[in-house]
Amino acid sequence: MTIDDDNSIYVGGLPYEAAETDLRRAFSLYGSVVAVKIINDREVGGKCYGFVTFTNPRSAVDAISDMNGRTIGGRVVRVNDVRPRSMRPNFQRENFRHDPERDVDWDRERDREREYAHDRERYKERNIDRSRDRDRERERDHEREFDRTRDQALDRSRDRDDQDHGRERDRDWERDHGSDYEHDRDIDEEHAASRDKEHPSKNKLRSHSIDRRSRELSSDSGERHHDQIKQQLEMSIHRRDELQRELDYLEDKIEEKEQLVTDLQKKSQKLEEAVAAAKKLTSQRQSVLAKLHKGFLQVQDYAERLKTSEQELRMLVDVTMSDARMGDDGGARDGSAYANGLP
Repeated sequence: MTIDDDNSIYVGGLPYEAAETDLRRAFSLYGSVVAVKIINDREVGGKCYGFVTFTNPRSAVDAISDMNGRTIGGRVVRVNDVRPRSMRPNFQRENFRHDPERDVDWDRERDREREYAHDRERYKERNIDRSRDRDRERERDHEREFDRTRDQALDRSRDRDDQDHGRERDRDWERDHGSDYEHDRDIDEEHAASRDKEHPSKNKLRSHSIDRRSRELSSDSGERHHDQIKQQLEMSIHRRDELQRELDYLEDKIEEKEQLVTDLQKKSQKLEEAVAAAKKLTSQRQSVLAKLHKGFLQVQDYAERLKTSEQELRMLVDVTMSDARMGDDGGARDGSAYANGLP
């Protein structure tokens, strides 16, 4: 398992009874978990902490921002990113020497980390707001599309109702016209029968005329029925063409939506890659900054040592000069005493 990774997070303050399944279940909500490792130092009186590695660095960022300060197994856990070894604090003896400039550098570094965390949270909130706006706009588009489809369906339903009403009117007219025709034909037959009794010679002529008239009316009724069927067939074909056009329109819309979803997924992937690259660059810059800070501390230590050596050398020169003066004063006194002792 690679711990010093952008996809890994550190989970501290775990209960001693915590298992890998507990960590996997708690952090699987933020993405696919690759590996889980728990360090339990209960036997030596140490702490219990763990590491979780995701497939996506965005999942690690979301888990850190959401799970830090939450409880796992009844204990409040601390969740943060995994820092490389070069960025970890060096607790050597010379580092405990009080240095105001180093404290200022540490304060600046802490302020930069806070600003980075604040910018990351603000960037995350802005992305969430943008995704919410896109979702609302998508919902409005769906609502408008649904309203348009509903209005078209209502218009088609009204057209069908009007057509059905017209067909009912035609049927009623035909029924009334047929009943009137049957009534007139019965009256004509009664008159013809009465006339046939009086004029048997004209019976055949009238019967032929009546038959010819009935055939003409039946042919007219058949033609009318054929025209109605033809009209209904044309309306059905027109309706089918309309439905086909609507189906083509909906298919085009579905393709556009699928293309939009694909573009959004590509943009999201590029954004995640950019965030991962930015985080990696930030980690590298922090590593370089840590090395520069370490070199600065070494230079400062060497400067202090040089200053101490210079002070010691100056003290040694002063002692040597004072010894030389004392030797000169003693020689002068001996020479004067020797001169006074001569006759």
